[in-house]
Amino acid sequence: MVKVFKFGGASVNSVERIKNVADILQSYKGKPLLIVISAMGKTTNALEKVAEAFYAKKQDEALQFFDQIKQQHLTTAKYLLVTNYLACEAQLKDFFTEVEWLLHDNPVREYDYYYDQIVCAGELLSTAIVSHYLNEVNITNEWIDVRDIIRTDDNFRDANIDWDFTQKKSTKS
Repeated sequence: MVKVFKFGGASVNSVERIKNVADILQSYKGKPLLIVISAMGKTTNALEKVAEAFYAKKQDEALQFFDQIKQQHLTTAKYLLVTNYLACEAQLKDFFTEVEWLLHDNPVREYDYYYDQIVCAGELLSTAIVSHYLNEVNITNEWIDVRDIIRTDDNFRDANIDWDFTQKKSTKS
């Protein structure tokens, strides 16, 4: 049986708290776990500011806000990781690029679309950092991009899950 852990943003908002997550999981080492991690504390709010500035066509402001988020996550990874830092940094940079491609464009769709595209980066960033740290402290895990498993409709910010697709994908993973 798989044990599921969900750690909220406050649980992963500092180097010390991420280490505490590892301490909690250490006693379940070797057992099948599913670990769900929220965006680091206050990251969702910060990404909402990015989305708002972008949609208001304040591109420089949106990029400046996003740069602060980037630096916070890179700094956390730098203080947390030794052997896995470069791999983590590369993964984070891929996620940064996804958002920046969007921010270098002009909004042509509704706000809710951009909100979903930008704000989801918070969980991608935090899960990448935590996954690399857990592997570094010998809590072997595989980071999975949930976007490959859970499919939703295009009712942005209030999407419905495509349960058939999601069921098939989740049983394969």
